[in-house]
Amino acid sequence: MKRLILGVAAALLLSAGPAIADGMPTKGSIKSAPAAAGPNWNGFYLGVGIGAGALVADKPVTGHYYDDEALQSYPIAATEYGGEGVFGTVTIGYDRVIRPGWVAGVFADYDFGSSISSDNLNVLGQPHGPASIDHNSSWAVGARLGFLTNPSTLIYGTVGYTQADLDVFRYGSTTFDGYFVGAGIETFLRDNWTLKLEYRYSDFGSEQVLDYHHISADVDPSTHTARLVLSYKFGHPHD
Repeated sequence: MKRLILGVAAALLLSAGPAIADGMPTKGSIKSAPAAAGPNWNGFYLGVGIGAGALVADKPVTGHYYDDEALQSYPIAATEYGGEGVFGTVTIGYDRVIRPGWVAGVFADYDFGSSISSDNLNVLGQPHGPASIDHNSSWAVGARLGFLTNPSTLIYGTVGYTQADLDVFRYGSTTFDGYFVGAGIETFLRDNWTLKLEYRYSDFGSEQVLDYHHISADVDPSTHTARLVLSYKFGHPHD
């Protein structure tokens, strides 16, 4: 799965080169060529898609568990953890051509039905043995800015705020706040329909996830995701 996500990021970089080259005018064509007519990037849109993601640890899980009967403290430590899975996503947004060849927009999306779960987290001292961190759902609001390599294809960068609901160590869910950065490519298929491929890195910072029966621990999760989204843009299909 990690290879798939890294492959998506590499594909975005590789596809950007030819797309930019296709959109560049040839020598002597700047003055003679008329402005190319194309699809309308202005307006609201709705989208639905699928994605794949990996949950990783930026810092070790640390903490302690105190045994009342033995009057002894045991360390909680996990130097490595992570998990992979798939999810569904829905999005709503608004784009605007701010100057010829440049598009800016804002959006909100929600990731659901996630199967992203850690599978190798063993916490020493925890009375119930191996634990897990599961990504239940997340949402994000953000902005994007991109340029048109041709009238139908947009390459963009994106940044924003995100929040995730994670089940940690089977003791219940914890809400994590963070930020994301990413990049993508979007192209019109026909009329008002577009398809985009996007890579996104989300960092949720450090949170205390356990403070129960003398057990405490902090985690610092982040995610790498790739998503493929089919969107419908409202309004007239052409400029």
